[in-house]
Amino acid sequence: MEIQNACVVVTGASKGIGAAIARSFAKQGAHVVLVARSTDQIEQLAEQLNGSSFSVDLTDSAQLDGFIERVEREISPIDILINNAGIETQDFIEDLDEQKISDVLATNLIAPIRLTRQALPQMIERGRGHLVYTSSMAAITPAPGLAAYCASKAGLSRFAETVRMETKGTGVEVTTMHLGPVDTEMWDRVTSNPAFDQAQRRLRQIGMLTDVSAKKVATDVTRAVIKHKREVRHPKRLWGTMALAALPGRITELLVSGVDHRSHKKSA
Repeated sequence: MEIQNACVVVTGASKGIGAAIARSFAKQGAHVVLVARSTDQIEQLAEQLNGSSFSVDLTDSAQLDGFIERVEREISPIDILINNAGIETQDFIEDLDEQKISDVLATNLIAPIRLTRQALPQMIERGRGHLVYTSSMAAITPAPGLAAYCASKAGLSRFAETVRMETKGTGVEVTTMHLGPVDTEMWDRVTSNPAFDQAQRRLRQIGMLTDVSAKKVATDVTRAVIKHKREVRHPKRLWGTMALAALPGRITELLVSGVDHRSHKKSA
């Protein structure tokens, strides 16, 4: 997709991966729309990037209602929607309170579903658009202390794959990022859990885990959108594991290739 002058919405854009993604797309000439709870941070970054900002709590259904319509009314039709916002857990499931579980699922899974639902009709009508989802290695591998987070990211990855199938032939593309350790504050919090820290240290000892910078992730996802790639994977050393995990979905896509999944809507 052409990035120059594109309207790119990035959730979770106040810091870390989201802020890096916003900078990367702005560098390519896009108008970036930054979305996060922290008003001051996104306003400052939006000013630096000549973009726009909206303070939104993605766990609040009322704030999500009509949000995409608001952006398109006040800014521009959305070309690229990057569902990046995410929060983690750091405790065993029996130690998590109900509110934390609800917040993790609302931010990591429900909000991307709702924003996609809002943005997709206009993208399909225009015959173009790109949906990006920041998922995780946790979508395909278990991680102690991250049960709710793993569940949310597994759901997000399957959702993205299904949307890709549903939008085939519409001009709308889908890219999923499956990420391991990224040098951010969030990763520091995740490793503060002793159970998970022990597991990730073991994987590092055998050379299976390596860190990547948020800037590298941002560069790769920008390139993926430009080059119409369906997935970004880090660390590269776990490429085989991630490829095997993706195999059932790819086989299903192959088996139903040629099927027009939207034929019933065309005849309605």
